[in-house]
Amino acid sequence: MSKPKKITESPVTFISNNSQLVGMLHQVGSNKIIIMCHGFKGHKCENKRLFVEAARAFCREDYDVLRFDFYGSGDSEGEFEDTLISTNILNLEDACKFVNQRGYRQVAILGISMGAATAILTANKLDINTLILWSAVPDMHRIFDSTISSLGPVDPDKTVFEYEGWNINRRFWEEAVHYDIMGELAKITVPKFIVQGTADEPVFVQGFHDFRDLVLPPTDFMEIPEAGHTFQTPLHRQMVIRQTLIWLNRHFK
Repeated sequence: MSKPKKITESPVTFISNNSQLVGMLHQVGSNKIIIMCHGFKGHKCENKRLFVEAARAFCREDYDVLRFDFYGSGDSEGEFEDTLISTNILNLEDACKFVNQRGYRQVAILGISMGAATAILTANKLDINTLILWSAVPDMHRIFDSTISSLGPVDPDKTVFEYEGWNINRRFWEEAVHYDIMGELAKITVPKFIVQGTADEPVFVQGFHDFRDLVLPPTDFMEIPEAGHTFQTPLHRQMVIRQTLIWLNRHFK
């Protein structure tokens, strides 16, 4: 019987846009790596440690993994109210440079929610092999229309707003609505796996179905019945991780 491979988990840092970003590098000695991108208001562990569970499961199947905090999130430098989509894109580009410098030449990107949108907006700038999208933000206008309406009357002179206990700078959504997620996704040619929980907010569920009409092959779609936005139950976490692994083993060779 072969000896199980040793898995290591090491805190790492790298510089992006002159700021220190903090991550966790899971290694089993693979030449393939999955970079995980957390969502808006999230961090490298994600809700109920979804990214930790997923990274360890991927490692057991012989994939190395980097999960990291975007600028202003988690342990990374900066304040959340200063985060921008353009900064997230730079951060992901620099995360790819970081793994390339460590010798990885086969790279998969996995993003959830706003992290999935960042992955879509960055993918065509990167030399990657596959793209995995969980609960992807489909359209910035749709997302921010619902977010801004929940804030009540908006003072036109105010620059920072509180949302669910977080300070958000007006610049964030003023910049974000100029990004065309659907248009960028339509250009991506690498294999893609798009996963959506059926109990998520309608804007995400509708976006998932809209994606079907525009993506290039090869692309696979999967719905997780009754799952919420971040696959919050143990069963739903197991399902999304297992199905992603099945897909990876077919497409990330």
